[in-house]
Amino acid sequence: MPNSNNQNRNAPYPPRRQAAARPNLVNALAVVIAALILGICIVITGVTVSGSVKKLTAAVQGQNFSSQFSAPSNLTVNSNAPKQYFTETEAAAYLNMTAGEIVEAIDDGDIQDYIRTKSGYTISKATLDAYFEQKAYDTRVQNNS
Repeated sequence: MPNSNNQNRNAPYPPRRQAAARPNLVNALAVVIAALILGICIVITGVTVSGSVKKLTAAVQGQNFSSQFSAPSNLTVNSNAPKQYFTETEAAAYLNMTAGEIVEAIDDGDIQDYIRTKSGYTISKATLDAYFEQKAYDTRVQNNS
């Protein structure tokens, strides 16, 4: 009986493989749709990330990262932070009045929210704004009557 291994070795060509099954139309369509959805998701993600990077870049460029320490206003030479509390002299300059008029308004009770310190008075910006609005209203009423 002939050996089957010897027969295969002496064969002129290797055995043929079977052809791969061809994908049907439904499988091909599913692959195309999946690729399309994946592409759309990648585009949306790219747009979202680029918008976030632009916002972050604008926020960082708008910041001032210089090193500054908080100090009382009379010791600070140049402060970038907006002032929230004023001495009577600073309050007078803020409202375009004299320091005497500010002290008179405190004594008369027109400005009620203040702190008495050893060097004078401390008044908040919000209190000064309210005082100014009231005086402007009183002036309008007086001029209209």
